[in-house]
Amino acid sequence: MKNFLFKYYPIFINIYTVWILYMMFFGFYRGNHGSEYTINPYPFESIKSVFSSYWSNKEIFKNIAGNIILFMPYGFLGILYPKLQQYKYLFPTFFIAINYLEFSQYFFERGYAEFDDVMMNCFGMTLGFVCYRLLNHK
Repeated sequence: MKNFLFKYYPIFINIYTVWILYMMFFGFYRGNHGSEYTINPYPFESIKSVFSSYWSNKEIFKNIAGNIILFMPYGFLGILYPKLQQYKYLFPTFFIAINYLEFSQYFFERGYAEFDDVMMNCFGMTLGFVCYRLLNHK
């Protein structure tokens, strides 16, 4: 399993990244539909609003778990870039990239720039990194 993952990861992560970018900028009914796009820099604000609103459990799962689970494969970037096998390099690299993408959503009116999304995406990458380290050291 480990050899299979490490052998095909470069192909997988490139295709996966194209899909993630598509979903971030064009999926989920993204686009300028006359609604106001904003920047939400306050931690946990959108997470609190999800639980205090009338969202269904499915929508809550899609929003919170989706933002975590979907970014776990980026914890394995050390396969491609040996320097990123160290968390002290992986985290800032990912953090800068995901902030760039979040604010690009706002700038191009394709979504909201939310600190909560950045936090959850980074947490997902961190969980992926932990899995990568466990697989890589056994």
